[in-house]
Amino acid sequence: MKKRYIALLLTAFITAGALTACSGESGSNSGGSGDNSSSSSSSSSEGSNGDQSSASSTNTADSSDTSSASQTGSYNTEIFSDGDFKDVSGENPDASITLSGNSGTISDTTRGSSGSTVTITSKGIYKVSGSSENVSIVIDDSTKSGNIYLILDNVTMTNSTTACINVKNCDKLIIQCTGENSLTSSNTSADDKVDGAIYAKNDVTVNGSGSLTVKSALHGIVCKKDLRITGSSLTVNADSVGIKAGKSLGIGGGKVNITSGHDGAQVSGENTSYFYTENSDITINAGYDGISVKQESSGEDFTGYINLSSGSVNITSGGGSDNSKDSNTSQKGLKCDGNIILGNAQLTVSSADDAVHGNSDITAESSTVTLSSSDDGITASGNLTINGGKVTVSKSYEGLEAENVTINDGEISITSSDDGINCSGGSDTSSNDDNPWSQSNTNAKLTVNGGNVYVNASGDGLDSNGSIYVTGGTVIVEGPTSPGNGALDIGDGQGCVASITGGTVLAIGTSDMAVNFNDGSQCSALVSVSGDAGSVISVDDGSGFSFTTTKSFSCAVYSSSSMKQGSTYTVSAGSSSASADFSSSLYYSEVQSMGHGGGMRGPGDF
Repeated sequence: MKKRYIALLLTAFITAGALTACSGESGSNSGGSGDNSSSSSSSSSEGSNGDQSSASSTNTADSSDTSSASQTGSYNTEIFSDGDFKDVSGENPDASITLSGNSGTISDTTRGSSGSTVTITSKGIYKVSGSSENVSIVIDDSTKSGNIYLILDNVTMTNSTTACINVKNCDKLIIQCTGENSLTSSNTSADDKVDGAIYAKNDVTVNGSGSLTVKSALHGIVCKKDLRITGSSLTVNADSVGIKAGKSLGIGGGKVNITSGHDGAQVSGENTSYFYTENSDITINAGYDGISVKQESSGEDFTGYINLSSGSVNITSGGGSDNSKDSNTSQKGLKCDGNIILGNAQLTVSSADDAVHGNSDITAESSTVTLSSSDDGITASGNLTINGGKVTVSKSYEGLEAENVTINDGEISITSSDDGINCSGGSDTSSNDDNPWSQSNTNAKLTVNGGNVYVNASGDGLDSNGSIYVTGGTVIVEGPTSPGNGALDIGDGQGCVASITGGTVLAIGTSDMAVNFNDGSQCSALVSVSGDAGSVISVDDGSGFSFTTTKSFSCAVYSSSSMKQGSTYTVSAGSSSASADFSSSLYYSEVQSMGHGGGMRGPGDF
């Protein structure tokens, strides 16, 4: 049972920051609570302004950006602008760039210069073709008067000294891919601070119908401001960070595949930095964190976030859950210093460290989440809320962990080598820690209001250092088979309760630490009934409830709305059975234990 330092709770931020989609496109941002914070840092405003100012260009590409409201379709307009999706590949370019050997030639020298460094100095459309060695395309438009479109048409570039594409100055660079394109930087020196195969000080968008492969001995793609990926098939293979953004990274559409020695995708640079994706197919194999959003300056309020609004995200970090966690390295699937929102996406993580880790709040809306971890499944320093969808933690040290865990709906299945669900807060501990019992937070709370919850835990099944509240849903806990833990566990502090007012609960495990419900309005029985794996547990309360166990047990807690005070019921498991007499109380216990919920207990104590 591990404890976390509680970060600043940003509940007000999440509520105030609900995303808005295009007019008339209801439901396109089902996971968007908290996204409106991006309005101050998103490139949507910057990109749109750049598009408007470019109306005086000799080419019509920019002037049509702001009038083409359909360009963004149903994508979140707080994150993406029309220019992010615009296809200019069929338009006449303002200039062409031909690469050959160790030089490149621009067709219009009023717009730039040729040589081993091809420089573009004004807005417009530029079509690049050919192959080169040690040629760099440098974007240097000091006027920043409009978007620069760089169409890569079956381009191959290799460079051993610097970036293949280096953005020094511009309003926004949009790289549009047609055909198959490859950019490779074998440069291992970042003395000039240019440390990516694509390096940009300004906003960048990658789109198009073609493919782009980026390989780098340092970082793959580096963008100091807002980076958008809105199409194409993008493959990044980097020895360090795969994709690195300063202000934000938004992926809307397309296919992204990242293999990296360090973080797969990293956003760090401002206290509003964020990662957002919708309708995308993302695969990451990272040596460190899969997706990381970090606070740049400690001591300041951090309003950044990760939002997986929709699409598919598949992450392997630290070699996957078959590897042991490296105590000197962060190898998490998702890691964020702010909130994490799992909207309507499919998230699959195999990690050596926590699969999903947030230093504030985590909310799962309607996503399908499948996690396997050598450490924790989901960890939040603040609140963890599951409103629906399907959450499966197939391997973990602790399945779900937060100061407060609230389950309102959904299908939740957890397998853990320690606690299944742990509500603690306090110091950050893990499976490698020596003393996970070192601190206690009696304000911690586990609440189940609905859904179907299954926990198979070797430690405590449901563990709160404070209280447990069940108001609805179905909860099945297969707890420990060895002494020292219980299927249910609550805090020792005054006011800590296990309360049930609705729903159905079956919790089986060992008897030495057994805890029954002791508060609420619904009958609950803790009985001495035992069995092996394959035993069928049933109760004659008229509900028709039964469950086939997968492990041995020596006691059971059962509660349902079908049991009424004043009646007696029988809990059976094969040849083993026990009666629960509610003639004088809502709570019946015939098992003596030393559970953490208030000391030794016997029949009638509740």
